[in-house]
Amino acid sequence: MLKKISLLLILSTFLVSCGDETDNSSWLITVDEERYSMQIPSTWEIIEDKENILPKASEWEIELAVTSTKVVNWFSNNLLILSWKLNKMTTSKEYSMLNNVGTKTDYLEYKEKDSKEIIFADEEVWMLYNFEARYNLDTPKLRFIQTAHICNQTDVYFMTIALPSNITDTSKYEYLLSSFKCK
Repeated sequence: MLKKISLLLILSTFLVSCGDETDNSSWLITVDEERYSMQIPSTWEIIEDKENILPKASEWEIELAVTSTKVVNWFSNNLLILSWKLNKMTTSKEYSMLNNVGTKTDYLEYKEKDSKEIIFADEEVWMLYNFEARYNLDTPKLRFIQTAHICNQTDVYFMTIALPSNITDTSKYEYLLSSFKCK
């Protein structure tokens, strides 16, 4: 009897360890656009009619809008990538830092949780900002992860992931952003 229990414990440990994926990319698909590529969760949907569904960005072009199919408390995790042309030379890191200064005034109740230097899939250095804020008085407080990537010295891609504020481990979402790669 003790041998059977020991064997079951060993087998169950083996099965659990086989089911625990250590490869971050197993739950992702690649979005391959003309000027960039990146990975997104396979369970998220690309918003195809983004020009008619999302508010028009004043100076930016909406490159990619993706939303989770899972809705919790009337909210879906989402990713938005905006682009525009630079009028002066800078790096992704410098642009991210400068943008974050303006972000603090663009949101209500801005509270930075973390900021760090990370390297994109194409080895470009960038700054990641993780903060809580609200869009306005009518919206809930959310957790935002933001960064920017400059491609070909002229194209800025500004990326924001919005999550419920109760999500504290943002590493898998940071991994999504780090998968961004210029072509």
